[in-house]
Amino acid sequence: MDVLADAIDRYPDRRGKPRLQLAFGLLDPRAESPKESELRAILQLAGIEGIVSNHPIVCGGHRYRLDLAIPRLKIDIEYQGDYHRDPAQWRSDMTRRSRIESSGWHYLEFNADDLRSPAEIVARVATAISKRERYPHP
Repeated sequence: MDVLADAIDRYPDRRGKPRLQLAFGLLDPRAESPKESELRAILQLAGIEGIVSNHPIVCGGHRYRLDLAIPRLKIDIEYQGDYHRDPAQWRSDMTRRSRIESSGWHYLEFNADDLRSPAEIVARVATAISKRERYPHP
């Protein structure tokens, strides 16, 4: 990260520097998935704050990492790629989701089709935030 920041700063008149700085600000060393990063960037560019990548939680003795989370509001934002269509993975995901929701988390799922409509993604997450702020979680 330091090397990249230095490279951006080294050329003050570089064409496209504002876009490079914007992109640099969206980097997250905790990110592990390009599509999850795309989802996070959509939300951050819309002004949604407090997003944590790969947030660890424990639900009834089971450890999970949430793709994206807004911990203060207990909002879980999951990106579901085609890997999750495998029957065994799908069943495991159902149990995981049930445990997470039973622990008081609001669970949102997005997929590749959703990424084509950033405004809808932002609206869905903003609605969840509004509801959680109005009616705090247990």
